[in-house]
Amino acid sequence: MAQRRAAAQTKMRKAESSAPTEDFDFLASQQSTGSDDNALQLAVAQQLMASKEKKRKDLEKKFFQAAKNKLTNQLTQAADDVQMAVETTEQVYTKFLIDYASSEDAIRALWMQIKEAEQKLIEIADRKRALNEELRQATEKAQIAGMAQVKEACHDTRTAIATIMPGSM
Repeated sequence: MAQRRAAAQTKMRKAESSAPTEDFDFLASQQSTGSDDNALQLAVAQQLMASKEKKRKDLEKKFFQAAKNKLTNQLTQAADDVQMAVETTEQVYTKFLIDYASSEDAIRALWMQIKEAEQKLIEIADRKRALNEELRQATEKAQIAGMAQVKEACHDTRTAIATIMPGSM
């Protein structure tokens, strides 16, 4: 009798672990004629089904909770990574803007120096042009005066030659 019970329990365990509860017909597997046995078997079957359903729901609940925790952790980590990337990007961009503004200021200062030097060169060139014009006019007057003197000297020379040697010219 103990062997029968052990065999029945082994069959029941195999049936619980291998066959889904919806496909397992516990009452059809047991051939009993007594109404007490049927009621007892029905109660045990219902208890077994309720227990399996409760275990399944607990497993699903644990699975969903674990999945939720893992998903929350991954989302939190991803959000932290994104936040860190945003902060790093903002720091790099801020540094870039500061460096760019500094470079622009340095370039502007160089352009101002170039403009000042250009203005000085324009003033120097204008003064040199005016001086050159004055010198040109003075040189032209001196040349004209020199040519007038040469002309007068030539005329005086001719007159002297003509006086000394009349008819030679």
